Amino acid sequence: MFVKAHLSFELDGHSLEFVHQNLAPSGVSGLPWAPLSPLKHFGKKILIQVKLATPEPQAFKIHGIIFREQTQFSISMGIRFESNPPLLDLIRGQIRKYGFTPTEYMRKYPRLPADSDIPTFPLMAMVSAPAAETQASLKSSPILFHVSNLSPNGILIHTENQVAMGYQAGERIQIVLDPRGWFPVSIKVAALVCRVTDELHPKNGNIIRSLGVKFLKVDDEHREAFLDLLRDILERIKVKIQA
Repeated sequence: MFVKAHLSFELDGHSLEFVHQNLAPSGVSGLPWAPLSPLKHFGKKILIQVKLATPEPQAFKIHGIIFREQTQFSISMGIRFESNPPLLDLIRGQIRKYGFTPTEYMRKYPRLPADSDIPTFPLMAMVSAPAAETQASLKSSPILFHVSNLSPNGILIHTENQVAMGYQAGERIQIVLDPRGWFPVSIKVAALVCRVTDELHPKNGNIIRSLGVKFLKVDDEHREAFLDLLRDILERIKVKIQA
């Protein structure tokens, strides 16, 4: 969920202002790059002036880091807020009172955040390009990704492996979910990369590449296993909520 906010900051002699943006506790996305550059200004640290456009208007300054998002058709800028518990709690409080869910990109199914306390939740995924597309490229070697969240029709995964920079929006990939706990089998799916997000690791400087992925094809055997896995995860989430 989000609240509307106005944001402004200065960088390299440019004064930028963005009004009526969807703001989350983590930051904001979908901003135009101009006059900044996705190559030159990616990863830059900035101080942002934020004005919440809620019935209880609040204004504050918070530090953030610029990241970039790409789809097949666009590239946009985002800002990830640095940790500041009092200010992030302020945003969460405003969202609880006045938050909304955008209707322009409603998901058919909610994403389930990765949870290591759920013994069957797959925390790792092996990604490779389809065999016909690998040839002699670096992508011929599978890459291990961390799972950020999961749903019946897609997944968000991330890695600091720089070979992953070769994966772009619009490409087809193969994903193998790594089993955990009592769940006995790996689950293999064919998928499409819909969104790519690059962020700069705040401590080690590595680029963290995230892939927002839509599932395309799952054979019957793996589909049944995947449904069993989701049922088990959902039951454990219910028990956790009720505890």
